[in-house]
Amino acid sequence: MKYCKKCGVLYTTDVCPKCGVIAPDSEQPCAPADKSTVRRQWITLLIAIPAAILLIMGIVTLYFKLTH
Repeated sequence: MKYCKKCGVLYTTDVCPKCGVIAPDSEQPCAPADKSTVRRQWITLLIAIPAAILLIMGIVTLYFKLTH
């Protein structure tokens, strides 16, 4: 489905049914990201996801220890 940037309608045809804007054929490609930024984002993900899992496990474990 396409999304009209002018009026915000989702549609499947080539022309927006609400405002009549013709959808562009292709999007402009994004510029390549800086290597240091990509590396920093990957390191953040590799630390944040296990930390979040451990935090949730700790809260659940603490809850069960206090209730039983």
